[in-house]
Amino acid sequence: MTVRQIAAGLAALAAVAMLLGIALVLGGSPSLVDWRPARAVVIESDDWGLCGYVPAATALAGLDLAGLSTGEIPAAYLNSTLEDSAAVAALAAVLAAGRGRDGGPAVLQPNYIMGWLATPLEADPAARPEFRRGTLPGLPAAYARPGLWRAVADAVAADVWYPEYHGLWHYVPEDRFAACDHDANVASAARRGILLFPGSSRSYELNDGRPLPTVAAELATGLSAFAGLFGREPEAVIAPDYHWSRRHERLWRDAGLTVVQSQREQRHPDYEGRSGRLRKALARSLRRWSEQRLTYLDRNVRLETAQIGDPATATDRAERRVRRAWRRGEPAIVESHRVNYAHLDPAVASDGRAALGALLAALDGEPLYLTDVEVARLSRGGTSWRRTADGLRVRNLTHARRPVVLPGRRLVFLAAGESRLVSAAGADSPEQGGD
Repeated sequence: MTVRQIAAGLAALAAVAMLLGIALVLGGSPSLVDWRPARAVVIESDDWGLCGYVPAATALAGLDLAGLSTGEIPAAYLNSTLEDSAAVAALAAVLAAGRGRDGGPAVLQPNYIMGWLATPLEADPAARPEFRRGTLPGLPAAYARPGLWRAVADAVAADVWYPEYHGLWHYVPEDRFAACDHDANVASAARRGILLFPGSSRSYELNDGRPLPTVAAELATGLSAFAGLFGREPEAVIAPDYHWSRRHERLWRDAGLTVVQSQREQRHPDYEGRSGRLRKALARSLRRWSEQRLTYLDRNVRLETAQIGDPATATDRAERRVRRAWRRGEPAIVESHRVNYAHLDPAVASDGRAALGALLAALDGEPLYLTDVEVARLSRGGTSWRRTADGLRVRNLTHARRPVVLPGRRLVFLAAGESRLVSAAGADSPEQGGD
């Protein structure tokens, strides 16, 4: 064999290795479940619990909106507001009307912002705003919502509401303080409970410039408030504004947040520009294959009626993308922000509910409605359980009979493809999802 032949052979081997590497990097995450026949649907919704952007329609009167940089955010968000009991109850009714093929209702995964800043309503308009900090279920006076938490508890009990974690503030408090110090119009807005200030759309709670101990302490505060409000620890997380880095993933992982939403949408200065997008794609795929304690899920369907303005169009696009995800062997993970369902313009919220209801009706009887935690457990182990009001919803989406380990180390055996509701007797009540 000549040197040229040896070199050609080595080059061919290198090409094969490179192609295999590309296939590995650009391929999806390994999964024990064939998602095509599963026809799974997850509905993720961000910004619940956020005391913003505007508490009431009257709050904007007399303000210089241009000075608040309202042009930095989508117009629909200008009248976005904290949900009230009626908004939650109305949305819960829409979800309850949608049924999966296992008989269970559609379930929304509202991702919660757990903290807030507020000034006293009677504060001196000429004085610098003095903010106090609070966490849910407490609310600032401007955002009083009688009956809200009863409505949320009812929705959870109806198995249509499965809260997960979003963040503590959704912005950097110090950015808001500085904006108030430098602009009387911004300070006036803050006293009215308006969560808008110059640069607010770029005030990233999880930017790398913030000291990690501060971020870690805020995470601990948010998780403690979450557990106190909902009676369990969260397990899935979506970063505010999709902005985070690996150091935040390590904090999440160590705190028990093992499912990371919307990795494809991740924002970070390292991922800007053409070369940044390539680095992001490579890093994203490598993490999906190498990370043993985190599961990454990507949203592949959008139902954002408030921004589209046409419920029929929003529904049609969403249904087509759900079915495309199924054909590609993926769970259909639907993004639908709170602004579609809690808004100072009643027509916007009505359109949002109509679009969601139409989507659920179009899919009626076909999907399995899952949560992030269930998808993650199924992908890694082929089985899952999730607490419901009537017991434990247990699933085996593999092609063989398998045992499922329940709370209290109980075992239940499920046939291939079986979903079943079993008694929660002996289960530890705070837990809500597992292998």
